[in-house]
Amino acid sequence: MSKIPRIAIVDDDEAIREALDDFVLSCGYESRLYSSAEEFLREADREAIDCMLVDVKMSGVSGLELQAILNEAGHKPPMIFMTSYRDERTKAEALNGGAFAFLGKPVEFDHLLLCLERALQR
Repeated sequence: MSKIPRIAIVDDDEAIREALDDFVLSCGYESRLYSSAEEFLREADREAIDCMLVDVKMSGVSGLELQAILNEAGHKPPMIFMTSYRDERTKAEALNGGAFAFLGKPVEFDHLLLCLERALQR
């Protein structure tokens, strides 16, 4: 039996976390919810995460700063960024840092599912 993929959802908006949690579970994946990048960084079992859905702008450590920290640490699952701020500089920074995808909010769930499936096949 194969392992069920585990998706980390890192977003400081509780309603968005809950909506993404429902979506991830409905796709047959496991989810782990984090209200901040700092909370994710305190996670002892980060190696068990197969993909991450990350908000770009959060209070405290931003999604891009989290990406840089994880790049330094070595183990980094595919990161799918989501943001309401669609400026090209932020998108380029995320993609240049190795982001798997950069999606605008509100996220289109069909597109997000496609990105998740592709990220998990890597």
